[in-house]
Amino acid sequence: MGNLLRRAGIAALIAAVANVVVYFIAVQVSGPLVVTTSAPMEVTVALPFTFTLLLGIIGSSIAGMIALRTAQPQRTWVIISVVALVLYGIPPFASAGVTTAIWFNVMHAVAGICLIPAVARVLPTTR
Repeated sequence: MGNLLRRAGIAALIAAVANVVVYFIAVQVSGPLVVTTSAPMEVTVALPFTFTLLLGIIGSSIAGMIALRTAQPQRTWVIISVVALVLYGIPPFASAGVTTAIWFNVMHAVAGICLIPAVARVLPTTR
């Protein structure tokens, strides 16, 4: 389990830094990213970094623990992660403009590209 947490932490840190780069590109291309849940709020660079890092570690740990209790941990991890990533891409369209939602989904994809294979490498193919 320690190796899983270490791998998830490193991959989440890489994903968080990559998402900061995506954030700066998004702001340069599209202007400020704004979330409009109750009152419009501009997204700062700290939010993508923090959310990617924390949710990457927490999500990887939870899905990894679930996967370790199945017959095919690596396969289960990939399925759980991809489904969660796709489902988590829907809410931004309800709480932000289309442009911001698209950039959030790009950030989700970046996090998935960094985290899913990295954690999968630590998990056994079968138990």
